[in-house]
Amino acid sequence: METRTLFIKASRPVSGELKLDPVLIAKNKLAGIETTIALDTNILISMEKVVDNGNKWASVKKQGLHNLIKLLQRCPPQSVCISPGLALNEMPPELAQKSREKYELFCTEHLPGFIDTPNCVYSEYTGKSENYGYNDLSHEAKTTLAISFSCILYLNLIDNKFKGKPIEKFKKFLDKIERKVDILSAAEIEIAKYCFVEPPSNSRGIIELRRKIRNNFLKTSEGKLPTNSAEVMKIAFNGACDIHLLQTANIVEQNGIDGVNQDVWIATKDKKLAEFCNVFHHVNLDGEVGKYATSMIHPEHSKDIYWMLVDTEFSLKSIMRRSYHESREIKYNDLIKVANEAIQEIIEAFD
Repeated sequence: METRTLFIKASRPVSGELKLDPVLIAKNKLAGIETTIALDTNILISMEKVVDNGNKWASVKKQGLHNLIKLLQRCPPQSVCISPGLALNEMPPELAQKSREKYELFCTEHLPGFIDTPNCVYSEYTGKSENYGYNDLSHEAKTTLAISFSCILYLNLIDNKFKGKPIEKFKKFLDKIERKVDILSAAEIEIAKYCFVEPPSNSRGIIELRRKIRNNFLKTSEGKLPTNSAEVMKIAFNGACDIHLLQTANIVEQNGIDGVNQDVWIATKDKKLAEFCNVFHHVNLDGEVGKYATSMIHPEHSKDIYWMLVDTEFSLKSIMRRSYHESREIKYNDLIKVANEAIQEIIEAFD
């Protein structure tokens, strides 16, 4: 199968699917909307490989970037921007600096009109070249990732250390994040549903989706379950960055940039993330991007007691917490304390 860049829309209109193409981008420009394509880390790594192999078109196609390049080349002038910033922030600083330099060499050869966009911010990166994770982030960045990071830490804790049936594991996870994180985040809870399920052997679609989601949020890069806290921390950091990429796309689209309305897409080669977004994504309602979330109901769900129970559990907790959640003010500085407590539990459980 040909490798291609995938385009994800994190929050979508209720009316249906959108397709990123020159027609949509041209319509956006006429409406005064700037189309922004946020690059995932794997796209930048592919660009590095192209540059390292001579920056030739054959390498562009081999790395699956040809459809991204062709899309951008067909768009009206100054109608679309590409943004590598979030991907660079995920990398160890020394590697991010090298990646940014190669990104510019790539654009010089294949996308000369995209080297400097009007609202770009030029950054220098210095620091570690490896073993980079949550504890290396700035105070602000830690706060931003704390909820997702903590939830995925607890997801790994329950999956590895709690013995019980799938529904018991899900309830344990839900209780844990309610008590410890004090926020029921729909994306992380949907991830947990698929991670804990044990689908029937004839549910091939659910089995494959479960495998991919577990690989992304519960397993190391070698495809094995973690055996120590450092491995759990790395898994949680990478998973939190994936979720943060989706959240940021929604925030930028809601708030705009420098007074300019945005239509934000994510370019990635991560099929696991793209498939998750096909079964779970946010929707635009009441003039707000990402205000609500929706998930796909598979035919197998209607016959499976597990899915009925997890949906009921989540719905009941959400209803019971609604007035409390809507009346309180979240203290974002306290979120780092939440993450630190989750880290300590992981260290005690795995080391």
